[in-house]
Amino acid sequence: MSETTLQPFAFKGNQLRSMIDAQGEPWFSGADVCVILGTATNHIREYLDADEITNIRTADIAQSGGKAPVFVSEPGLYKLIMRSRKPGAKEFQRWVTHEVLPQIRRTGRYEVQRPQHLLEAAHHERMMQVELLKASQGIVHPDFLEAKTRIVIARELGELPELDPKTRPLYTQDYLREKNLSAKQLRSKSGTFGKKLKAAYRKRNGQDPQRADLTLPNGHIIQVYAYTEEDRPLFDQAWDELSQKAGA
Repeated sequence: MSETTLQPFAFKGNQLRSMIDAQGEPWFSGADVCVILGTATNHIREYLDADEITNIRTADIAQSGGKAPVFVSEPGLYKLIMRSRKPGAKEFQRWVTHEVLPQIRRTGRYEVQRPQHLLEAAHHERMMQVELLKASQGIVHPDFLEAKTRIVIARELGELPELDPKTRPLYTQDYLREKNLSAKQLRSKSGTFGKKLKAAYRKRNGQDPQRADLTLPNGHIIQVYAYTEEDRPLFDQAWDELSQKAGA
């Protein structure tokens, strides 16, 4: 991307710098977002897909000769908001959706529309997801199923899903990434961690966790255990056991 002038916004004493790319899509300063959400900046590339994060050479950086800073796309911003456990994350989410994005769109710099065939393809994919979720009733934990359904419906309506934090899906790989593990450590610990987590869930609930389909960025679908944020104490317990074993 060429040199870009930023448009600043202010949220509770913190700045959120944004810009519009050549396709009319908004991007947000990764550093600003992480400060507001209390997220570590050095691991956000692990949380986002490749098309949700990039380095953009801004006008002030071009003058100083510094390194092009990281920016995240609108979907990437939503993903970081949903990962955050900071109490103010929901308020930040509402501020972005009700003030920042409408103001960007009012400037006339957010008018580029996706081609109709892409819109129809995305709609068809979401409808297939809804049918799959319907078929999962009685198989997948209802809290997990409700949260996934809310996400799909919100995407269809062009909105950000309003989720009860306790019913928000929680994946083992995402939890382990929060521990700032290297890729090698993630691979070596995930199997043992998963077994300890499953055992803790079975001890608490008297049964194994139910399963759900997870669509990977490459389009492949795998089955995972349907844990939610309500199960986070079990995640913490399994992590503590794993850490104690490693330190013994």
